[in-house]
Amino acid sequence: AELRTDYPVDRDTLLYVTREDGSSKGWRVDLLVEKLSSKVEEKLLLCSSCSGLLRDACLCNGALRCQVCIPEGVAWQPVEMNREIVNEKMIYCPLKRRGCDWSGTVGTAVHHLEDCVYLPETCPLGCVSLEGEVVKMERRHIAGHIRDSCPLRKVECEFCEGEVKATEMNLHLEDCDEFPLPCPNRCGREGEEGLREVKRKDIPVHLDEHCPLQKVQCVYWEHGCREEMERRQTDTHEREFFHIHFKLSMTDIKQKQTESTNKIAILEKQNSDKDLQIASLTKALLSQLPTGRLEWNVKEVKQKIENKDITYSDPFYVGLYKCQCIIYWDFESTDNVGVFIRIMRGDFDEKLHWPIRYRRTLVLINRVNNKDNFVNSRELTNEDLEKYPNSFKRPTEHENNGLGTRSLISNTKLLEEKYYEQDSVALHISVEVLPSL
Repeated sequence: AELRTDYPVDRDTLLYVTREDGSSKGWRVDLLVEKLSSKVEEKLLLCSSCSGLLRDACLCNGALRCQVCIPEGVAWQPVEMNREIVNEKMIYCPLKRRGCDWSGTVGTAVHHLEDCVYLPETCPLGCVSLEGEVVKMERRHIAGHIRDSCPLRKVECEFCEGEVKATEMNLHLEDCDEFPLPCPNRCGREGEEGLREVKRKDIPVHLDEHCPLQKVQCVYWEHGCREEMERRQTDTHEREFFHIHFKLSMTDIKQKQTESTNKIAILEKQNSDKDLQIASLTKALLSQLPTGRLEWNVKEVKQKIENKDITYSDPFYVGLYKCQCIIYWDFESTDNVGVFIRIMRGDFDEKLHWPIRYRRTLVLINRVNNKDNFVNSRELTNEDLEKYPNSFKRPTEHENNGLGTRSLISNTKLLEEKYYEQDSVALHISVEVLPSL
């Protein structure tokens, strides 16, 4: 295909007489299949202004003119007979010189150009010439140009099968992971002449694991042999230096055994010291009567009351005793809030005193002044221990039965403004371990 930058692409330029100012006037007379036969015919069909074949013939000031040739504001009237004669005149395609063999009436010429395969167009991909000008070509060549020669066409890399612009292929090959390169050590193909070719992405693995010319350390490097050689020479080196390698290995093994023994002794002493520290701390904790506290801000209270939910706190510790608080928002459908404390199985239970006896205090915080709090306190007695033994013994399951108050406060009173704020209440729990009776 002939690629040019001087093709006229404007269809008006192809079909109509064009003035120096670029304006299009009447039909080009040179496109007529049969030339006008007489002066009378020329007078009836040619524009008195542009000398082209009348384009939308009009009568203006006693002369026939193209409608487009009449200045603005000048009176005119159409001449239908002349228009019909002109529209039936046969003309050639304006691209006949390029090879188009179409001929037809003036009235169908515009429609023909919409489909004419000889009409010049710019490359759909936007390629330009070496001078930077837009390239044009006939429509019939567009498909082949895009397929075979457009520098902006997508082409497939023969190595990675990825698509890149034709002009960028060389740049792509400089980075293509699948592009074959000679081994950096110039090693040859086994059993063949010539250099070994390795995919760009595989070169590091080739050098690290396969290349016979790659410099490598002796496999006994960590034992003290400081020889470096080509990979292909390693077998010979190991055979020749077998006895030296054996001595180095035995010496190194003995040294490492000694170091390991010393480290083990140090670690054992450190562990022994830590065990003594833990035992001392545990004994100190067990000798005290601890107190544990939980400050619990419970949210979404109204919904919990409506659903008659049961809410569990996170576990908390009283010394080494593991505990948990439980709230029944409508205990046994009495419209009362029940609060219970239960002992949970912990990691230090075997070292603790059982059964446990404690004093528990429940404080419902006044959210207005934090002074007039609602307090419920009770010290557990021997009678409680006898009546509820499963609540105080060492837990054998995940937790013991809970013990507390079934009616800390009514739901109605709880929702009063001084306790209830932003759909939450604040409950402080204190558990103080007491000496056994």
